[in-house]
Amino acid sequence: MTAKIRLLTLIAAAHAAAFPAAAETSGEVRSLTLEQAIETALANNPSLRQSAIAISEAETRVTQARASMLPQVDAGGLANQGLTGSANLFDLHGLASSPEPRSGAVSVNVLQDILDFKRSRFESRARRAEVEYFEQTLRADQARLVLEVQRAYFDGLKARRQLSPASELVKRRDLEQARANALLEAELGTKVEADQARLNASEAQLGLTTAAEAERRALASLRTVMGEEVPSRFQLQEPAISEDGLDALESLLARARENRAELAAVDARIEAAQEWVRRAEREKYPRLMIMFSGGWTRFAELTLGRLLFGAFGLRLPLFTGGRLEAVIEETKLAVDKTEAMRDELQQAIQLEVATAHSQAVATLEAVQAARLALEQAQAMATLADLRHQQGLSSRLDVVVARTKLAVAENGFHQARYDHARATAELGFASGSASL
Repeated sequence: MTAKIRLLTLIAAAHAAAFPAAAETSGEVRSLTLEQAIETALANNPSLRQSAIAISEAETRVTQARASMLPQVDAGGLANQGLTGSANLFDLHGLASSPEPRSGAVSVNVLQDILDFKRSRFESRARRAEVEYFEQTLRADQARLVLEVQRAYFDGLKARRQLSPASELVKRRDLEQARANALLEAELGTKVEADQARLNASEAQLGLTTAAEAERRALASLRTVMGEEVPSRFQLQEPAISEDGLDALESLLARARENRAELAAVDARIEAAQEWVRRAEREKYPRLMIMFSGGWTRFAELTLGRLLFGAFGLRLPLFTGGRLEAVIEETKLAVDKTEAMRDELQQAIQLEVATAHSQAVATLEAVQAARLALEQAQAMATLADLRHQQGLSSRLDVVVARTKLAVAENGFHQARYDHARATAELGFASGSASL
């Protein structure tokens, strides 16, 4: 018994040295509300910045797709000696590609697809759907980040609440130890009872330092989720926690199907894939192009026919070795794969909503039970104070009653935090949470 007491005493002392009590005064303490924590996380999270950049990249691809529906204008020039055909390596257009063996030319050229059977339109639609996909992905990332902040915040509140009953228990065990030592000195108690009281006091002190350590870990996790680079100490403020009844599971499932950003993102991917199928199918159709070029060439005789150039071009695929058919089949398989992904995601979301709803119902019942226990503990603590004032009980009896009251208060608040966390998870799962 004595060796165990010494071991617990050393452990408690080591914890107290490594993790000072929560009442430490070094460093600035910031007041932090749940709303402030969410705003900070949304502003600092690097993954959200990456998603925003992905949206910008997708928007530039939309611009590129739309540009193919507009006339393309360029200018070119050539001065050459010898066979002009070798200058094709420059990929020049219009008069600058004149076949004269010794010439010079400058020109302005206009190229335009006048009939591409909606190739450009389908590609533009696909690109716009891809932008929608990245926007919905950003929404989903924001909602999940908000949930992570809520989880970390309520974990911090739970850890802080553990300090009160742990502190009250230390007071109780210290009084019990003092009483046991006094009885031992008066030869009214035994050495075993004194050792047991000392052991209980060491265990209580260890519990207090462990609770303080858990609070620090919880706050460190909150700082990480918030994207705080410099460690800060927070005084978490109590948020408003609703104990209203929950919506029916069926309505929550319908809301999730309508509001979850992940489903909207997959729908956008399906739409983009379908547009790419239409775009691939149009490669079997001809493409009609027009070109105009005007400028100056180094001819001995300058005529209008030698200074202006206009042409129609037609391209029609006749045999591609099955390449076009394979491309079309690949894009159709991409649609099928994305639709299967959506079905799987919808099933996972339904399970997530059902699980979160069940947890929210259970935690709400736990809050109601904890409230009854708290009311009873308050009544017992009041009775103990009255009995002590009348000399009918000892100071230890009051401490015991207050310890039970602290445990009941802690249990009540723990139940409320668990319910708030479950409600947040249900709001995320059903797509009801607001950013």
